[in-house]
Amino acid sequence: MRAFFAITKNTFREARREKLVLLAALAALMLVGAANYFLKLDFGHERLKFVFDFSNGALGFFGSIIAVVLSCKTFHSELENRTIVTLLSKPVRAWQFVFGKMSGVGIMLGVFAAAIALAGAATLFYTQSTLPRNVAASADLPNYAGFFAFCALQWAKLCTIAAVSVFVCSLSNSMMFSTVVSFMFLAASLMASATMWLGVETAASRIFASLLPDLRMFSAAEAFAFGKVDWIVFAILAAYALVYCALCGALAAWIFGRREF
Repeated sequence: MRAFFAITKNTFREARREKLVLLAALAALMLVGAANYFLKLDFGHERLKFVFDFSNGALGFFGSIIAVVLSCKTFHSELENRTIVTLLSKPVRAWQFVFGKMSGVGIMLGVFAAAIALAGAATLFYTQSTLPRNVAASADLPNYAGFFAFCALQWAKLCTIAAVSVFVCSLSNSMMFSTVVSFMFLAASLMASATMWLGVETAASRIFASLLPDLRMFSAAEAFAFGKVDWIVFAILAAYALVYCALCGALAAWIFGRREF
């Protein structure tokens, strides 16, 4: 297990040095903060939901970019620098390398999600405190515990995206190819109907769609931010992400362990 934790630690360190990650995180935080500027437009009792949508959009959009790019960059850097040969010549197993990479990226995604969650909660609290009494009385007030539960599930979704990217990386020698294919899988997973043929449903397209993670499932957690947290739904979504990450990691480790370097 020492090798696993060492790879996780090194991956997290490498992820922190990526300028793209820092720029994306900064852009996301600025977008959340900019919600108050757009609130100068009169949105009435929808102001709080408007701020929540900004936080949700920043977390989902920029988080997805970070998940894909970080996974592909940290994975293929070992191949391009030929350090993978040194690693695998030591007592480091393929599963330790793969899951170490996934864990390091997952920790970085957790830091990003926590930062957006705190910024979003602070913006929501500030907006709520500035609402006129008559508007606040009729508005749907945020459930901050539910908001953080929602952000935790969005982190789980980002980890699922990262797991798919790592699986793609285990099949490819090119970082560019892995990045493009990972974004294609992400787009297909977010589409209303994940098919390859512009709405023409075939047996092959149904099989392909069933293999992709259904990222739309995590949208159900949006209700937590302004309502009661359904912990059964929370547990189901968290378990779905955990199982999918484990399956992608296991397949990636099995494939990667049979490659020659």
